[in-house]
Amino acid sequence: MTVSYLGEITGERSATNSLGKRSYTRAFRLTTSTTAEGAYAVGSHASLPTIGQVYPDDSGAWCVSLDVKNSEPWKGWTVTAEYNSDRELATDPTTEPAIVRISTEQFQKVADVDINGDSICNSAGDPFDPPFMMDDSRRVVSITKNMSGIPSWILNYADTVNSDAFTIKGITYSVGQGKVQRVAISEEQTRNGVPFVVVDLDIHLQRDGWILRPLDVGFRQLAYDATTRINIKNDDDSLPSAPVPLNGLGKVLANPSSATAVYGASIIYKTAVFSVLPLT
Repeated sequence: MTVSYLGEITGERSATNSLGKRSYTRAFRLTTSTTAEGAYAVGSHASLPTIGQVYPDDSGAWCVSLDVKNSEPWKGWTVTAEYNSDRELATDPTTEPAIVRISTEQFQKVADVDINGDSICNSAGDPFDPPFMMDDSRRVVSITKNMSGIPSWILNYADTVNSDAFTIKGITYSVGQGKVQRVAISEEQTRNGVPFVVVDLDIHLQRDGWILRPLDVGFRQLAYDATTRINIKNDDDSLPSAPVPLNGLGKVLANPSSATAVYGASIIYKTAVFSVLPLT
């Protein structure tokens, strides 16, 4: 029994570009020597394209299907290969581009400053107690990428903030704007003899970064020696009932107001280089 490959039917080639999705068709002619040779034997011929094989002149399109038909009873066969760039299915799964999804997710945060950066205080300059809350919508970038082996190093990125600028889908984010919120690694899989795992990353982005900026207030201030902390007292020598605004140097803030309130700046998350992450 013999399946013979006669070559490509060049006149059957076609291509379509629909809103950026590219698709191609190629056809091949084969023959069989007996009626016992069927579609499986024909479609498995080594000279035909394989699922996941790249299109000859478009490295961004892959073979997604083979259609095997008995074109002339019983000996002649036509195999039609379809390619597209809709969801890449490379022979090596780790070469497939990352799947990137962008959305927003809503959280709550303390409303301590207004849109001009001024402190939200009462007319006496004191912060409200309890504080008012406000919506805090964050951009969330979810990335799915096939990677070889089990990249245990990527687990160390949980709760890290970017120490470098990085780009996703043509958008560049500045240092300190992104934080890896979630890392997930699938069970090991195999395609075409190539082992891989599917890595999922969720990166949350904040326009003003991930630096903690608490209002500088307290019940104690630094004494004149700048090392000893002493209780803050009211003019009548009583202790204040609410935290008192400070000037950023450990002293009581003179004539506090929303315009003169001082905020700290504390780095609370570890940092790492994001440009090495599987973002594309």
